[in-house]
Amino acid sequence: MLLKSDIFISRNREKEFLKNMKRIDFMKKFTRIIAMCLVLITVLSIPSFALEAKPGPDTVIVTEDLITAIDAENPESPGDTDEDVDVVVPEDPEIPETPSDSTLNFNDISGDTVVGRMYICTQQVGLGHAWIYIESNFNGDMQVGCYTLKPYQGVSMGCFCFSRSDGPGLYYNIESYCGNKYGLKNESSLGMDITKNQLIKVSKRIKQWNYWDFYFNCTFFAAEIWNCASKKKIIPLMFPALEKMQILILGGSREVNMKDVEKTDCYKQKGVGSNARLVQVSEKSLDSKLM
Repeated sequence: MLLKSDIFISRNREKEFLKNMKRIDFMKKFTRIIAMCLVLITVLSIPSFALEAKPGPDTVIVTEDLITAIDAENPESPGDTDEDVDVVVPEDPEIPETPSDSTLNFNDISGDTVVGRMYICTQQVGLGHAWIYIESNFNGDMQVGCYTLKPYQGVSMGCFCFSRSDGPGLYYNIESYCGNKYGLKNESSLGMDITKNQLIKVSKRIKQWNYWDFYFNCTFFAAEIWNCASKKKIIPLMFPALEKMQILILGGSREVNMKDVEKTDCYKQKGVGSNARLVQVSEKSLDSKLM
């Protein structure tokens, strides 16, 4: 049986317990509020800390004393004067022009030097026509028959009968001029590299030819000159069509390409050998297609 004193003590302990619980609850709430405030202050303070420049270990802090010391070491520094300082901008250096390749002398090169390409050509319009075309790949003048061939240019040579107003004989650049002006049809060509020695031999043979007849015609002339230098021999049959067949059998092309020439580059050869010379052709010899 509990006494009154015991009951009183029990009630007092209960009240103290409740008070302690309230204090603990208050402290928890107070602690949470303080923590939230600290978090908020920390978040708001981050940008300002981030923007604040803090010198690192390699950062040099410029002070007035440092500036004074630098000025003392450099008394003539441009920063110490009030005068305008002319800034000199360097000009771009001039690049010297690359000199062009010097012209070579044909007589100074060795005999086995390749100086160009020689072609035997045909086209079939009417009875047809056959001729020789030589294109230079030599950086200098060289003689082809009576004609002085300029560097990297070309010259054609062929015999004509009455289709040229200047009469039968050997002509230079008629094929190049008329072929580029009027066009070619059913053509063929066979080419080879030509050396200095071969060109000299070919040139000498060309200067010995200034005629045309029904057998020693354009076909015979083209085959004769070609055979002076080439190992692929062409039989000089009478008709260009028969020459074309041989060209194609020997691996030739069905195309002919010649460089353009001016009217003033077209000539007829007069005389033979040491007496051979060139005469300018008339306008009428250039006004018809090849045949």
